[in-house]
Amino acid sequence: MKRIDANCPKEMKKLRAGDIALLCGTIFTARDSALKKISEEKNFPKILENSIIFHAGPTEKNKKKMFSCGPTTSKRMDSFLPMLFRHNLFATIGKGERDIAIHKKSGKMYFTALGGLGSLYGSRIISMEPVLFKELKSEAVYRLEVRDFPVIVAIDGKGKSIFNRSYNG
Repeated sequence: MKRIDANCPKEMKKLRAGDIALLCGTIFTARDSALKKISEEKNFPKILENSIIFHAGPTEKNKKKMFSCGPTTSKRMDSFLPMLFRHNLFATIGKGERDIAIHKKSGKMYFTALGGLGSLYGSRIISMEPVLFKELKSEAVYRLEVRDFPVIVAIDGKGKSIFNRSYNG
């Protein structure tokens, strides 16, 4: 397991499909509604350039000061990948398979997070702030500061994927 600076693409490019990483730094959330709004904007939000988007909708903190932030299925958001990658988004995090060809062509990465672990992921979030489309509530774009946020490299920068049947790790 490798601790990786989420804001250092050069460091992440060393990771290969199947590696387990602990992300530290800034990531953003964005789901269907927010991605649709971003795609309709004339100008791509500068804060998302050279970043990572986590397909998740965080909950507010409860009485114990804990919140949940589990991944959502990413496949349905594949249509937004070319637009995101054209604007230098470095990687996405989500649940399930993605379009390997889009990643291979762009040299971008996909990390997978395990479903059912929203409380674990929530415990790795140091701070959370809505930064775009606040009216979407849990589907707004949030800036998350994370520490030791566990992910698996599902598609690496060379297009090698753990979802490919010929993958040999």
